[in-house]
Amino acid sequence: MATDSTQTRPLEAEQERALKRALSTLWVRFPGSLEDDYIVYAEHRATKLIRRSVYILLAIFLIVVVPVSLLVKDPSLGRWQALGVYPIACSLALLLAAIHVPAVQRLVATLIGLALMISLTGTLIGAIHLQDHFLGQVAAFETIYVLIIGFSILRLPPTRTLFWSLGALIIALGVALYQDWRITPISLLLYYGFPLLVCALNGYMLDASARSNFANMLLRNAESQRLRRWRDNADREARRQRLLNEFTAHIAGNPRVTELLDKALAFLIENTPAVAGAGYRLEEDGLHLEAARGLGQTAREQSHVETDGFLASALEIQGASVRHEVPGGYMDLETGHSQIRPGEVLFLPIRQGKHTLGILELASLDSFDEHVRSACDAIATPLGYAMIAALGRESFIRRAREKQQPQGTVT
Repeated sequence: MATDSTQTRPLEAEQERALKRALSTLWVRFPGSLEDDYIVYAEHRATKLIRRSVYILLAIFLIVVVPVSLLVKDPSLGRWQALGVYPIACSLALLLAAIHVPAVQRLVATLIGLALMISLTGTLIGAIHLQDHFLGQVAAFETIYVLIIGFSILRLPPTRTLFWSLGALIIALGVALYQDWRITPISLLLYYGFPLLVCALNGYMLDASARSNFANMLLRNAESQRLRRWRDNADREARRQRLLNEFTAHIAGNPRVTELLDKALAFLIENTPAVAGAGYRLEEDGLHLEAARGLGQTAREQSHVETDGFLASALEIQGASVRHEVPGGYMDLETGHSQIRPGEVLFLPIRQGKHTLGILELASLDSFDEHVRSACDAIATPLGYAMIAALGRESFIRRAREKQQPQGTVT
């Protein structure tokens, strides 16, 4: 729902500062989109409250109306029922429809305001028209009750509630003037003006409290999300460091290039979604396949690859890169008696400083997420050191053999 997304959506730094500034003000007003978010939150809160209280309101209505209808014998009883009973009954029916009819549930806030205006219009007209009768006093008290309910129980944004209340007053006065009924200003102030002022003030105070709760909720959620991110980052860093230590121990022992790349592939296949891979050494004439795991026969036979295509573009990228689609026959995976195309291929260049030494290819049926790519980037550094050491050892051994060959010839 909208309120759920508002609570979980991360706050920007400026929004956090705006919320903290708003908490130090009297009426707690929010700038920009935060005000829109609060209005949505307030409407959702009003909807939940009316779901819980509509039957209580119905009970209060019956407690007031039934005794008066049964006990009062007055010629104006029919007019009072038409103005002070039926409009409120229609309003309650409207509220019941708003919470039970799916087609109008997105208009609940508007229907609540409309129900409030209908009730107030009826009771106000009844209080003005029947002001010389006992039932006119009953209608006046009903008006006060409806105002209290509107600002304290329905809990729409108070400005909207005030708008609906003033709309009811305008309609009632218009009807009274059109019917040429006598309007007593002091009575109108006593049963509508002053109660409206007090209820509106109370409504704005309740709204300020709700706004403070809303702001504190957002700030708490933002702090919780920040702490969660810090904890996740700390856990991720601990896992990355543990993986790095395990990888360093796995490739220890001064292996040669072929053995080193094979160990690296075995480690990555075990600790990532990869199910196959290949390791290449970069020479002047191109890339030479030094190790392979889980690849099809065709892929294993490609011992020499020109530095073009996917590998060339991957060598130019700093860090691990991913390709989602590869053509058929490229790093096909062996599964029993068949071969299938990988779902995703990860390329990890092996570098030492500015020198590119080789590249690893990892094929997976699933995707490589950000954490896997970050882990691959982390092990690229020790792999680069180990690769340069292995190349140095092979170069030293090759030179030593070359020196021994002339000596053997002379002998």
